[in-house]
Amino acid sequence: MDTLMAIELRKSIRNYLPKPVETEIIAQLLRAGNSAPKVGFFHITVIENPEVLKEINDQALVQYKNSGDKLLMGPAAVEGYQPLYGAPVFFLFSAPFASPSNEATASCAVTCITIAATALGLGSCYIHSALLGIKGNPKLIEKIGIPFGLTPICGVVIGYSADESLTSPRSRFTEENVNYCR
Repeated sequence: MDTLMAIELRKSIRNYLPKPVETEIIAQLLRAGNSAPKVGFFHITVIENPEVLKEINDQALVQYKNSGDKLLMGPAAVEGYQPLYGAPVFFLFSAPFASPSNEATASCAVTCITIAATALGLGSCYIHSALLGIKGNPKLIEKIGIPFGLTPICGVVIGYSADESLTSPRSRFTEENVNYCR
């Protein structure tokens, strides 16, 4: 699949098969992420351990339910909702502190990973709110192995989609948010 096609077809997948992602594919995705434009620093922790993924998911769900934020509490109230969507791999991005340059750099890396995942036939979903299950939890941060002094800033879950199609149902291109100065 060519790059422009992968960009057009990429969509957020929120339902994954319980099938592990091959080590070689994870390595390709890491190369894609580390090839992103950089103006700041990030560290990537690849989480594949099912028990740790469940703990992150469960902690995030508790935080959602108790957040007081309608946007988080709504999905959390749905029976069976999972903040990590049952994905078998979570690429967690951390940095020494949250700054616009570190967050922008990590988001560029996540974008490269999501496009590469689409090109490789995998689903992906940008993750931000689920970090509530990690932040402020030193035991979980230690279990995950985030280096000392780094704070989780964003992530992406990856896996084989349980949806029938990885393709977007419609073109997302619009000229409504574009202007030209020629």
